[in-house]
Amino acid sequence: MLELQAPRKIMSIFLNIVGFILLITSVFVFGLKGMAAEMGIAVAASGIFLAFANLEKFSEFKGAGFEAKLREAVNEANATIDNLKEVAKPLIKTNLFALAKAGRFSEGAFKKSHDVYDQLAELQSKIGLNSQDLEISKSNYLNIHAWDMVSELSGSIERAGNNRFSVTSREIMGPNSFEVAPEIQKFNELVSGLELDDISQEQYEALKNYYTKYQL
Repeated sequence: MLELQAPRKIMSIFLNIVGFILLITSVFVFGLKGMAAEMGIAVAASGIFLAFANLEKFSEFKGAGFEAKLREAVNEANATIDNLKEVAKPLIKTNLFALAKAGRFSEGAFKKSHDVYDQLAELQSKIGLNSQDLEISKSNYLNIHAWDMVSELSGSIERAGNNRFSVTSREIMGPNSFEVAPEIQKFNELVSGLELDDISQEQYEALKNYYTKYQL
């Protein structure tokens, strides 16, 4: 029995942490962008997600002269893991959409943390949620940030003395896109033979690591 309780407790802790992160992220991102409706939906979904994550703790609730058996009520409403997945799907998709668009022009692409994306992808895997919509949203996030990284690196190379490198890069690589990632082989050919300064070299290594990590 103890062997079964341990992984359940770990999973409960994990889900609580992820749910809290999603809640804070939703409020922060949508609040900054003034998207009140989207923020309300995301917060509500986060609350439902946390309720499911803590189902074991609240199987029986007493107070104010009445006793409510939450587990029985949930069971009567046919709340299963499929219900949790249906709640999680729009929540994950909404946060991925916000992450893909938030702060693109207000901060450097190479300073952007992908921790929240990684946690959302891990959550999707943990609960076994297979969805073409989510895969497209994840792909959009990775693609547009790859473009941002290429653009920022191109600017760094140009500022280091390679005049018009940004223009040349745009002409050869094509326009930014959520649908497809930049063709890294084309960019490697552009950079090949150039003497990169320390900043450009560091960004170039970060870009290649990004492609390797996310298999772009």
